[in-house]
Amino acid sequence: RKVTFVNSFAIEGHYFNFSTSGQWLWDELTVSVPGGQNPYPVIEAIQKLVLKETEASSRMAEEEWSKAATHYRVQNFSAKPAINLRPTGGGVEVHVRYITRAQERQATRARLYEAIVELLHGKEAGSAARA
Repeated sequence: RKVTFVNSFAIEGHYFNFSTSGQWLWDELTVSVPGGQNPYPVIEAIQKLVLKETEASSRMAEEEWSKAATHYRVQNFSAKPAINLRPTGGGVEVHVRYITRAQERQATRARLYEAIVELLHGKEAGSAARA
């Protein structure tokens, strides 16, 4: 997309370049919960885990956005992770959206996947021990 500004408009600081400041993005993970398993305890545990892992990033993103929002009259937003459920033939898909810095995306994603796998295997081990 091409945008043009009068030179004085840019020099006087009337616009904010979101592409160079912060560089936050929403990322999404998908986790499948089998049909024979109650998905709600798993979803709750995933939500707590993602909240804990992304708390610092969410706070920083909200702070940066609120600074820009007050100056440029844009609406505030919440950077807290969101969870959406989608039924599938084999159970439920859990879609987790969270905010992270663009340059930290892969590291954050890897940490979250590792923690979620540990969580799921821990739950499976606990279920097998009870049976």
